[in-house]
Amino acid sequence: MNDSKNAFLSPTHLEYAQLDRFLPWKRPCPQKILMVTDGYVGSFLNGSFSNYYFGLSAVVDTLLDQSEYFVNFQLTLAHRQIDTNKPAGPVTSPAYKRYGPNFENFRFTTNANDIKTNRRFDIYDYDQIWLFGVRGDVNDSDRLDDQELSLLTEWMDKGGGLFATGDHDDLGASLCARVPRASKMRMWTDIRNAAGTIIKSPPRPTGVDRHDTLLKGHDNVYTFDDESDDIPMNISPKYYYSWSWHPFRQHKSPHPILCGKEGVIDVLPDHPHEGEVIESNQVNISETLVNGAAEFPKYNGNNFRPEVIAHAHVQADHTNVNDTNKRAANAKTFGAIGAYDGYKTDVGRVVVDSTWHHWFDVNLIGRPITALNTAPASNANPKTQGFLASASGQQEYKRIQNYFINVGLWLAPKSDRKCMLKGLSWYYVFRYPAVERLRPSLSIIELGVTARDALGRVAGQCNLSRWIFDILPIEFDRIFEKINRKLPEECLSCPPRELLEIYVLGHITRNFLELSYELKDFMPEDDKATNIIEEKLDYLLSQGMEEGVHAMLKTMDKNLTSTRRDLRKLMKSDFRLK
Repeated sequence: MNDSKNAFLSPTHLEYAQLDRFLPWKRPCPQKILMVTDGYVGSFLNGSFSNYYFGLSAVVDTLLDQSEYFVNFQLTLAHRQIDTNKPAGPVTSPAYKRYGPNFENFRFTTNANDIKTNRRFDIYDYDQIWLFGVRGDVNDSDRLDDQELSLLTEWMDKGGGLFATGDHDDLGASLCARVPRASKMRMWTDIRNAAGTIIKSPPRPTGVDRHDTLLKGHDNVYTFDDESDDIPMNISPKYYYSWSWHPFRQHKSPHPILCGKEGVIDVLPDHPHEGEVIESNQVNISETLVNGAAEFPKYNGNNFRPEVIAHAHVQADHTNVNDTNKRAANAKTFGAIGAYDGYKTDVGRVVVDSTWHHWFDVNLIGRPITALNTAPASNANPKTQGFLASASGQQEYKRIQNYFINVGLWLAPKSDRKCMLKGLSWYYVFRYPAVERLRPSLSIIELGVTARDALGRVAGQCNLSRWIFDILPIEFDRIFEKINRKLPEECLSCPPRELLEIYVLGHITRNFLELSYELKDFMPEDDKATNIIEEKLDYLLSQGMEEGVHAMLKTMDKNLTSTRRDLRKLMKSDFRLK
C-alpha cells in the first residue's frame, strides 16, 4: 500500500449520507441453525420452541433479535414428535413464523418440505445443528436411526458445527447418545468397560450425589423454584495462558464461548439436578466411526481432545432442614460445558452442556404459576419472571444470552468466520470515531491497536483473536501454543499473540480505509460501488493478513539484528570495578 498516495485524504471527504449503501449489516453473514428437540406427546416432558416450561422461546428470541451487524442467525425449528405447545397458527401468523416448528415428526433423512418456506429439507443447507434431547433411553424407538447417524456424521465431517444437551439420568439419550463426538463428551447413559460392567452412571435427580447447582433465593432455604429466580449460579471457566509484552507476565483468558463483551461469562442458570460433561482425560478418543475413520482425528500424529471449558458446583450447605426440595447434597464440582475444536483436524466443532435447563424458559424468563413452590401463587411472584424480575437479574441475563450467541459464533464454519471478520472490520472503518480519526497514513501499530480494541468491544476480544487464528494456517496456532509452553528465559524475544493480531488488523484496516476512499466518488445509486465491494473485500482481507504477518516478521528481524549488534558492543566493555 502507498501511504503517501492517501496522506492528503481526510475522512471529511466521505459523504455520510452515502454510507448506507456500503455497510455490511445489509448483507450480514448468515448462520443457518437447525434446532431439533423431542419429547413425549401428551406428557409434561416435551420440548417446545414456544414459551413453555421446557420451551426455547428465550433462546430463539436471543438469536433472532441480536443486533450485531456482522452475523445474522437464521433458525429452522424441528420437533421429532409433535410440539404440543406451538402457537395456534396459522403458519403465516407472526407467532407461528417465529416459534412454530418448520418440521414435526422430523427425521434427518426426511423428504418433507418446510411448512414455512416450502423448501425440501437438505442437511447441507445448515451451518450448525443444535440438539435439545428430552427423551431418554438410548434404545428408544424414536432414537436417531443408523441412516440418520450416517448422514449426520458425514455432515459433521464436512465442517458442520454441532451443539447437544440433555439433563439428568439418560434424558437426551434418544436424540444424542449415539451422535459422534458428542456421545463421548457428555454422560448420556451408563459407561461400561470391555466386559460390559457399568463403571459410571449419569447423575440421578435425587439423593446426596445429585448435581444440584441451586443457590438459595432471597431467603435462607432451598426450594425447587429457586431455579427460576433472578440469581444465577457461578461457574468456573477454564483459563488459557499466553505470554504478554512483558516476558515474565502472562495473560489469561477463558474459552471464546465464555468471553463476553463485558468480561468473562462466569454465570449460568441454576438447577437442582443436572447432567455431566466428561473430563478431557476420561474421554475415549480411540474409537472409529462406521466408515472406518477416526472419531477424533489426529493432526501430524497429535491427538486433539475435547475439553471441559467450565465447571459447576454443588454448594456445601444443603441439609435435610434447609433444603425443602431434595434435602441434603454432597458438595462437588463437575463439568458443565465441553468443547471440541474440530477445526484443527478439518471436521466440525462440537459443544455440549450438562443440562438444557441452562437454555429453557423456566430457568430464564420464569415458571408457570402452577409450578411455584413459594408464595404468592400469582404473577406477583417474581419467580414467574425469572431474570427479568430485577435490574440485577436483567444484567446477568445479558451475560447468559452472550453465552448463547458465542456458541453460535464459535460453531460457525471456517469460511463464515472469515465473513464475520470481514464484515466487522469493514463496518468499523465507517463508524464513529474511526471514520473521523483514522486514515491510511497512520502507522500500522496505531491502526492495529485502535482496531483491536474497538472490534474486541463489539465481538468480544477472545472471539476476535480466535477468528484471526482460525483463518490463518493452523501452523500459526501451533507455533504460538508452543511459545506459551516455554519458560520466560527461553523466550525473551518471542512475540505475544496480540502483536500478530495488531499487525494483521492494522493492515486490514488500512486496506479497508483505502477502499472506502475509492468509494467516496460513487453516488448511492451507482452499482459500481457495490460491485467493487463484492470483488475487493475478500481479496483485501486476505492480503491484509498476509501483509500483517510479513510486516511483523520483518520488524522483529530488524529489531533482533539491532539488539544483537548493541549487545555485542556491550560485551566488549571493561567490567572491572573502578
